[in-house]
Amino acid sequence: MNGAVMSKKMLGEFLLSMGAISRKELAEALKVQRRSKKRLGMVMVEQGYLGEEQLIPLLGEYFDMEVFPEEEADPAPELAAMIPVTVARKNGIAPVALRGGELLIACSEPVSGAVLENLRRFTGRQVRTVLMGPSALSGVLRSLYNPGEDLTATVDAAMPEDPEYAVKLLERLLHKAVIQRASDMHMEPDYGGMRVRLRIDGILRTVDRLPAAVMPLVISRIKILGNMNIAEKRSPQDGGFLFKQENGGTNVRISTMPCAGGEKAVLRFFSTHERSLELEDIGMEKDVLEDLRRTIKLPHGLILVTGPTGSGKSFTLYAALKYLRSDSVNIVTIEDPIELRMDGITQVHVDESSRKLTFSSALRSVLRQDPNVIMVGEIRDGETAKLALQAALTGHIVLSTLHTNDAVSAVDRLIDMGCEHYLVGSALRGVLAQRLVRLICPKCRVEYTPGSAELDVLGLSHERDMVFYTGGGCSYCQGEGYRGRTGIFEFLSINRELQVLIAKGADSSVIRETVEGGMRTLREDGIMKLRRGLVSITDIHRATMEI
Repeated sequence: MNGAVMSKKMLGEFLLSMGAISRKELAEALKVQRRSKKRLGMVMVEQGYLGEEQLIPLLGEYFDMEVFPEEEADPAPELAAMIPVTVARKNGIAPVALRGGELLIACSEPVSGAVLENLRRFTGRQVRTVLMGPSALSGVLRSLYNPGEDLTATVDAAMPEDPEYAVKLLERLLHKAVIQRASDMHMEPDYGGMRVRLRIDGILRTVDRLPAAVMPLVISRIKILGNMNIAEKRSPQDGGFLFKQENGGTNVRISTMPCAGGEKAVLRFFSTHERSLELEDIGMEKDVLEDLRRTIKLPHGLILVTGPTGSGKSFTLYAALKYLRSDSVNIVTIEDPIELRMDGITQVHVDESSRKLTFSSALRSVLRQDPNVIMVGEIRDGETAKLALQAALTGHIVLSTLHTNDAVSAVDRLIDMGCEHYLVGSALRGVLAQRLVRLICPKCRVEYTPGSAELDVLGLSHERDMVFYTGGGCSYCQGEGYRGRTGIFEFLSINRELQVLIAKGADSSVIRETVEGGMRTLREDGIMKLRRGLVSITDIHRATMEI
């Protein structure tokens, strides 16, 4: 099979040789087929010479295709999101399963090689077609696409020059991103068109390619939604909007930037659901969780969350604020931008670009508002760092983020920003470093034996009885073998001994030697999750290799 469509006469002769029809029935069917221009198999069924349940296994043998039962088709929304409904209906195909990273596409007759190649590029996966009867295929299409039909069914009916086309197209892309749990969507000029990529569980992959004529319309639509200047194409812009859905909404943060070929837009997605913001749900071991809770409940002090961009620092801060929130506590946040609106908390949006309301000027104002807890979205400069430390010394709990590789390095970073050693030693109470790693898919998790090189990178060569796991790939995880992410953490608690060392000018190497054996590192925390079969050796190594 695989795109090679046989002639009607050859199929008829095959059915005749199998004893499925008589020569008279074949002759009559060919006459009807010539008049109606329908497929010979369909004519056989309509004329009553064969039932569909008899014809499909014969076609499977004729075309050398696997016959796929309707009841085994996977109705997962993640699978449906891989191929737009218009593409599926136009080509008479339906995604029905993922097997080991290979996407199975059901069809009632062979599809062309060009369609298969487009599907490979579109999905980024190996594609194999399987055979399904027309009535069964229709049923699968209904179960896959009816829930999202209103969003996508009319996209291809409009012309690219029509602004309504861009509206519906962008809505479909946003819907796909939310269904697939993407954290970011990248839309960028590429090879005469626009490439659309989604970051899912930390990994970017292409999900769509749009024609060049659509590109400026989509970018303009994004700017309109984000309350941005659609006429400005030569300068970067930022904005945001709420993408509403039946089950709530998703905050979308937009960044556009001029580049070769046009403009690139990156959209970041943040759930509006507060109920998911729980400290105990982000992967902390019990001892780290208790240390963090105890520290943020102190009457005053600075607590930092460190890690690179995309390591989940903001989520951790919001979860901490939710834990501290009560009627008796005045909590104020200073953010750029506000990523999640929280009830019972005063949130201030700073504007660093215009210098009208910076982190430092906002912090000065907040200190006059009688706060108990202050959250500074990020310490970016020495002035903000000094103000945060001074606020922590004058009866406030201050939470913030800092870009360092590990917890101990936060001390050096503050000193490099111009903060005095005594001030850091007196005010700093704790530093939480974190990374995000992918969780092995629970539905296709299988045991495997790693090679000696894999064990060596994490120092696990001596682990003879340890069981390791990997993901096999299924529709639930879209063939990736991973589904969702969890955090790995290290928590540096600043006790009296460390306060004295910092105040005396000790650097990170001295502090690291002092806490060695008493603080579990990021890598050690990851190995604990590795022992429980939650994560892979590769991801733990990747997340901790620079430390």
